[in-house]
Amino acid sequence: MPARLTPPLPHFSFLWVLLLGCLALAACHGTEPSAQPSSTATLAPTPTATPAALASLISGEQAYQHLLVLSEDIGSRPAGSDAERQAAQYISQQLTTYGYQTEVQEFTSRYYVEEPSVLEVVLPTPLSLDPSALRLSASGEVTAELVSAGLGRPQDFPPEGSKGRIALIERGELSFADKVTNAAANGAAAVIIYNNVEGPFQGELQKESPIPALSLSQAEGRQLQALLAEGPLTVHLLAKSGQETKTSQNVIARPPQDDCRVIVGAHYDSVAAGPGANDNASGSATLLEIARVLDLRGQEEGVCFVAFGAEETGLFGSRHFVASLASQDQPSPQAMVNLDMVGVGNEWQLMGSPSLVEKIDQGAAALGLDPVPIESSLESDHISFTDAGIPAILIYRFEDPHQHTEYDRAEFVQPQLLEEAAKLTLLALDELPSH
Repeated sequence: MPARLTPPLPHFSFLWVLLLGCLALAACHGTEPSAQPSSTATLAPTPTATPAALASLISGEQAYQHLLVLSEDIGSRPAGSDAERQAAQYISQQLTTYGYQTEVQEFTSRYYVEEPSVLEVVLPTPLSLDPSALRLSASGEVTAELVSAGLGRPQDFPPEGSKGRIALIERGELSFADKVTNAAANGAAAVIIYNNVEGPFQGELQKESPIPALSLSQAEGRQLQALLAEGPLTVHLLAKSGQETKTSQNVIARPPQDDCRVIVGAHYDSVAAGPGANDNASGSATLLEIARVLDLRGQEEGVCFVAFGAEETGLFGSRHFVASLASQDQPSPQAMVNLDMVGVGNEWQLMGSPSLVEKIDQGAAALGLDPVPIESSLESDHISFTDAGIPAILIYRFEDPHQHTEYDRAEFVQPQLLEEAAKLTLLALDELPSH
């Protein structure tokens, strides 16, 4: 884990002025100025220095310090919690320090609330387990025979069908929603999805499931599979869920006296199961580093930053922000860049409006990066913008085995990837219609 640094200060040091001078002159011969600038000196915007030209100023280590605050000092940040509000305050303070006009936009929503679930083997030998209900799981109580259904693909279910049974499925390859849908179509009365990596996890469905759906740790899932290999099992499960109204907030940062032509966004909440280092302290920390670097050149015209709350519970923060634009007497954003899960994973992926994806994909080679454009139903905050007719792009990495688990910790996040995410975003700002 990189050593923790002091959070970046808003004032311009001699080093930063020298670096920016090098960018403006397109060459630096190593000569020092005759006198160091005073502490009150200001840096005028440089029209010829595009956002992408500032890429050399991006520091993955600086971004990592913000990630440590969000995921370690604050920790798990479920929507509507005191920890989520504390994270919003931290992000707001940082953006204000960088010279942006910052607003905390509160909103209320009906949130899914999980009550303690029950899972136990009844026959042949009693055994109590420790499950969690998937978010948006149907409530219900079922006692039935347990059957193994592989990864939950249609061909993985027993040939005779699963009518009235409880399907045991391993996490991976398909979305949770697809696994549950396939199980219900095969006649299953309930579903248990166990992790494909060490530890438990907190999963979510895209909409309320037709049957109860629980998650289980890898160890306990494998334990059930081993017992099944010895003979039939009868299992009892109970899933209970409900809704309650909670308050969350977005953090909005604008350059002084400027409209938001382009939004750089990331959600800062996490699931309750873990500290959410990659999902999504990584995106929020990268957002703060981009804001810091753009502030060094006097802030970029028309570029605003929004840290969204309550993404994990249904994109509530970004949907509220987009809905609020209609009531404001200013132009709607012309584009949005979304950063979600950018610190772990195998490859860069781009998703969203085809024209934006194509532009960023073509320009990324200059950064030595090779992102993969994909089409997917992945739910993240860019969807709120595209649903409203605003072009948007998601920059993220696939995939993180620790997502939505207690192991989504800072030690697994690579500062270099935060730096690459920031540079891809600066490239996007050059390509997007921000002026």
